Parts: sequence; structure tokens; C-alpha cells
Amino acid sequence: MDDDGKLSAANLPDDVFVDILSRLPVRQLCSCKCVSRAWRDLISHPDHRRRLAQTVSGFFYHLHVDASCPPIPYWRFSSAASPPGGAHVVDPAFPFLPSSFSRTETELLDSCNGLLLLRCCRASPSPSSSLYVVCNPATGKWVELPAPTHAPGTFGLRSDYLHGRRRTRLAALAFDPAVSSTRFHVFQLVERDHYQPFLSQYRFVVEAVEIYSSETSRWVPSSSTEWSCQVTCTGQQATYHNGSLHFAVDDGGVLSVDTNASWRITYVFPHSQETFGGGFVGRSQGRLLYVHKGSRYAALSVYSLERRRWSAEQWTLKHYASPLDQFRKTLFKEHDGVVAVHPDGDVIFLFDASRGMLMAYDMVRRTVRDIQPLAQASPYYPFFPYVPLHSSEALA
Repeated sequence: MDDDGKLSAANLPDDVFVDILSRLPVRQLCSCKCVSRAWRDLISHPDHRRRLAQTVSGFFYHLHVDASCPPIPYWRFSSAASPPGGAHVVDPAFPFLPSSFSRTETELLDSCNGLLLLRCCRASPSPSSSLYVVCNPATGKWVELPAPTHAPGTFGLRSDYLHGRRRTRLAALAFDPAVSSTRFHVFQLVERDHYQPFLSQYRFVVEAVEIYSSETSRWVPSSSTEWSCQVTCTGQQATYHNGSLHFAVDDGGVLSVDTNASWRITYVFPHSQETFGGGFVGRSQGRLLYVHKGSRYAALSVYSLERRRWSAEQWTLKHYASPLDQFRKTLFKEHDGVVAVHPDGDVIFLFDASRGMLMAYDMVRRTVRDIQPLAQASPYYPFFPYVPLHSSEALA
């Protein structure tokens, strides 16, 4: 290698060198920028960025809708949410979707490694039932999924339970381009079909799951008898990692469901321990994390799911931060909610609803900084981190 950082011995053309770099994950790719100015310029060049691994470019977030004048669409996209981010900006109206889809009946349900899951309804030639659409905003490609056994739904209403109607509550996307750039799954969770007054609107009981595979182009339902017990979810956001969908449940546990509808629960806390609120499940640097932020003391704890040599997987405390730093300055407040985990860095994202501010907590430096004012963001809906996917194979 010469002084300019070029591979003089191999004398590689730029295209070949970029092809080698395209096989690196984000963290190693960012490290390569520090080798020399030539490497930095090559990696940062706009013509090459589409071939290289990307990290979080921004966030989709839902708006706090005023019923008297609801905005269309009901969500926005905030770019430059975290370094090292890109300048990729997404039109939240998704103009590549056909005009036959009703804009007022479209919902953003999930974001997974560059693909989005939407719930749509046809506006023409006549109104129809809900359907699922998977799309790639970076390429404008989209596919419509066939109808599942249970029609796609939104948050269950009390009247539905009183009339004995089963509702679907959470649908999540499962896509990992490192495993396959063409295959994806969609998980649809089905609620218990009767109203339970002791559960809030943000908690619901799951009794079955339906899973769609893009490889077979069909849904596979599981009956309630395959689930030996019902579990109470603590939110509507899930994380796909290592072939399974993971989301928080009551009692300090994490429910994991694989693409064969097999499920298991791993407990972060002992059953006797008071957790003071649910946790947040995220994926970072190849690890599954559980982030718990106490509502009473505002302390933040980060657990990692690890496999011991002679035992099953278990959750291990990896990081703890008190509400105050060493200078007695407030880091976290009670109403700061965890909304995301950086997929490639030691960063936890939080939303301060009182200020309408998206924040980032650096676990290495133990500092919190403001990222973006989002005054219209609703704290009652998930924030979806977005990583641009420029692959032409996805949804081909």
C-alpha cells in the first residue's frame, strides 16, 4: 500500500475495490474511511454509496393527530437522525404506490433492514378490506401480499370485543439481506377474541400467529392449541433477529417466534422482581438487546441475550446508567421513552415527549444529546429506524 492508501501491489481498479468493500458490515466500512483520504473519498463517493452497507439514515414517526384536521399521511420522516448517517430522505407519502390505494387508510406498521410493511385499502374501483404491502422506498418497488386467514386490523376496539370479534393487532416484517436479499416473512399476531378490562389499550393477549413467506407466497396459520398459553404484549413494536421475531411481554420477558411459528419466552428479570414498566427489545451489532428504563427512578439498564457454554441462552446485564451523571446533571427523566437501538453502534435513542425532542444516549461516553426536534411526534406509536436498501434484488 502506498502513501495515498492505494493497493499498489494488487493494482486493483476502483470497481473491484468497491466490490470488496461492499462485503463489509457498516462498522468495518466506517473504519476503512480512516485509512487514508483516498479510501475515505472512494467510500463517500455518491456513485459508490448505493453498493456499500448503510446505517440508520433517519426515523419514521407517527404524528399526534388532531381529529378535527388529520394530516395525510399520518407519519413523517426525519433524516440525519444519527451519525454516521446519510442524507437519504424519504417521501412519507410513498408516491410510488398506485393511486388505487386509499391514502387515508394506509398505515405504516414496521421497518426492517430497508423494507417497510404497510397496511393498505383500495379506494377504487370500490372500497375493499385491508391488505398488506411490502415496499422498498429506496427503489420504489412494492409487492401486495395475498389475504391472510384473519383480515389485517389495527388496535382492537372495545365494541369489537363485546361482539366477540377477533382482532389482529401487531404485524411485523422479517427481512435479513445478509441471509437472503430476496426472501422475507410477515408475522401477523391474533388477539384473544374477548375483551379484558384489566388490560390497557397498549397491552393485548396473543393467542395465535400467521406467517407469510415470500418464497411460497402463502400464509401459514397456527391454531391457538399450538400456543400452550396466552402472553400479554407490552407494546406494538417487534424486532427481527437471528430468524425469529422478538417482542417484550409482561413479567420482564421476551417472546420469540420463528418462521415455523415455534415460540419460547426468555425472562430478563426473576418473576419476583418488580420491573416498573415494560422493556424495549432491539438489535445492535449482531446482538439482541433488552433495554429497560424505570418509570420511577428513570435509570436505564441494557441486557444482552447470550448463550453460555453449558447452558441455554440467558439475559446478561451489559450496561447500567443512573438518572444523573458524575456531575449530578440529569441524563434521563421519567417521561423519556426508549424508541430505538442503533443497529451499528452503542447508542440508545429516546424521545422526550415534554419537549418533543429525539435524543441519543451514548453508552460509551455516558452522555445524552439532542438530535432532532419532533414537536408533532406521538409518543404512543413506535419510531421506526430506516436503513436505505439500494439492492435491485429486493422485491424483484
